[in-house]
Amino acid sequence: MKTLPPHLLLSIASLPLALAAPTSLLAQKAWPEKPIRMIVNFGAGGSADTMARLVSPRLQEAFGQSVVVEVRAGATGSIGAEFVARQAADGYTLLMTSGAFSMAPALTRNLPYDIFKDFTPIVGCSNAPQVLVVHPSVPVKSVKDLVAFAKKRPGSLGWATAGIGSTGHLAGEYFAGLVDIKLIHVPYKSNPAAGIDVIGGHVPIMFDQLSTAAPHIRAGKMRALAITSGKRNPLLPDVPTMAEVGFPAFQTSIWLGLLGPANLPKEIVARINTETNRFLALPETRERFGQLGLEVFGGPPEALATRMKADLAGAQKTVQAAGIKPE
Repeated sequence: MKTLPPHLLLSIASLPLALAAPTSLLAQKAWPEKPIRMIVNFGAGGSADTMARLVSPRLQEAFGQSVVVEVRAGATGSIGAEFVARQAADGYTLLMTSGAFSMAPALTRNLPYDIFKDFTPIVGCSNAPQVLVVHPSVPVKSVKDLVAFAKKRPGSLGWATAGIGSTGHLAGEYFAGLVDIKLIHVPYKSNPAAGIDVIGGHVPIMFDQLSTAAPHIRAGKMRALAITSGKRNPLLPDVPTMAEVGFPAFQTSIWLGLLGPANLPKEIVARINTETNRFLALPETRERFGQLGLEVFGGPPEALATRMKADLAGAQKTVQAAGIKPE
């Protein structure tokens, strides 16, 4: 019986290894082969939409494929989130969302997805505080004034939010319980929609996102009473923190970040995470974030996953303390 030359034996022996090469490695080389959709599950013009339009050009440049931003808002973000959860885990559909996504289960029953089981955290993009604002016609100049004003009108003042389970909803519930006042929750389909009605004087109060509220505050269309960060923000240096006005425990921030469907390949997660972190590290990015009142988040996927768990736990405590029944 003839024996094969050693070099042929080596080639044949290595054939099974070549055939069994991880498909994920091959996918990594091929991905992306077509445009990527970045779904925004909150309203057009809101902070998540703004962040998507900041990040998408960077990813498009890095990957050599179009990254198309698509707004699918409604039902406090659940419409767009469910859409992403039902897509293939191939890296071609991403979700740009906010902290409201991770808090929603505390206030919303029967969500059509599980925020932990049906999604893959990729990277946190930013953090931003909220700001307590009122319409300029409301005769108050401080948080203390607002509390006194509301106590004289129990159950007659409304506060606008982006919907049930939104960050503004939870902040309002927490605040009302903290100062022992009764407010009427007025939910909208999006944060911009809520802000429009506050500017129009239809609803007097709102816990708005700093990035979206700041231009209206500077224009005199909203009056800022306090900010929820631990220190004053350069964007609104004259606005005190909640701690300064007597509520040191009232510190909240809203994250913006990218997720994908469950079981997204680690190689794809790593590539998106790496390129996004590179974008976040650029001096021009930090400058732009500063102009919007945002702080860089960044870091590994685990940092976003940890933040999501902490946000949900905090929201559940607020809901329980306020005696709110999930809807």
